[in-house]
Amino acid sequence: MMKKWFLFLVVICMGKWATAQQIPQITSSQLKSYTEKKDGIYVINLWATWCRPCVEELPDIEKVAASLQDKPVHVILVSLDYADAYPKTIQRFVTQHHLQSPVYWLNETNPNAINEVLGGQWMGVVPTTLVVNAKTGYRRLFQGKITSDELTRAIHLAMK
Repeated sequence: MMKKWFLFLVVICMGKWATAQQIPQITSSQLKSYTEKKDGIYVINLWATWCRPCVEELPDIEKVAASLQDKPVHVILVSLDYADAYPKTIQRFVTQHHLQSPVYWLNETNPNAINEVLGGQWMGVVPTTLVVNAKTGYRRLFQGKITSDELTRAIHLAMK
């Protein structure tokens, strides 16, 4: 009887793990391509599992993303965690926090390359959020924790 319960729990846990979001690597040049797409608004959030303000703002970003799922708004969460956190620590974090937006890990050897993606304005602050609409030229960079109201307002301005 105990073996059956154990087997049942293992199957349930494996099923949950198998459906967990995978965390692909991304380079700055690949990330830059999102800022140039003309198929909607891109929200790129730079965060890390060890960054308290990042962890605090992620639920708000996810709520805004969910509220706009019928609009051409694409939220991309880019982990700036250290290499030793990839993929296990980041994967565990994503699963525990039920993140639904696509999550990537920035695998970049050139620390200045990400600044170029962000328009040369980045001061190295995490969290940082970029809202961009390449079709209209709208671009707004938020350094530090963003509120859901600020993000919603920026997205609506990007839609104009």
